[in-house]
Amino acid sequence: MREVRVESVDGLEMTDDGVRLVANSGELELVFPGEVWKSIGGLTLPLEPSPEELAELLSLKHGLAEHARTNGFATVVEDVPCGGDGESFDLVLRPSGPFALTTGYVFVPVVGREQVARLEACLSGERFVEGIYLVGAVAEEGAFVEEAGDVKVLSVRGRACSSSRFELAPELWRVLSEEMGWRNVELAAPVGFKQ
Repeated sequence: MREVRVESVDGLEMTDDGVRLVANSGELELVFPGEVWKSIGGLTLPLEPSPEELAELLSLKHGLAEHARTNGFATVVEDVPCGGDGESFDLVLRPSGPFALTTGYVFVPVVGREQVARLEACLSGERFVEGIYLVGAVAEEGAFVEEAGDVKVLSVRGRACSSSRFELAPELWRVLSEEMGWRNVELAAPVGFKQ
């Protein structure tokens, strides 16, 4: 069996006998008969993270802390309380420099919409942390919420994020791209998003 990684979807065409999908900048063309396409549409991924996804999540956490320590960040603190609601950050980072933002990171196996709401409420009373990344091995579909402006959601599965890679904290993108080999993040359409 040969495995091919689809890096981008460039076109989707409905034909009389199925669906044609063009991927990887036109280098790959997949043709699905109608019945196969219908069965693919009915599949759902389990919400339970795989051991590989959990390992990548842990690697990201350790990579961020190590990156901050080796690059002279002004603040590198673990297990920091957030407000008085029992929430806490797994990691808080502040780069050196006059206009640096302090970012709190929370790492969980599965990101849920309720966690996003709790952290958004926690941030409203927070005086030290200015932005939050809620990072999960997996994220529920409802976790990508349009209203959660200061809480960004990042999912290892699907390499999906509520913001583009250009909006990510520089240290986060550096670890994802240079140490973990990510080439991009998929911008997840938030719940309630209208085109």
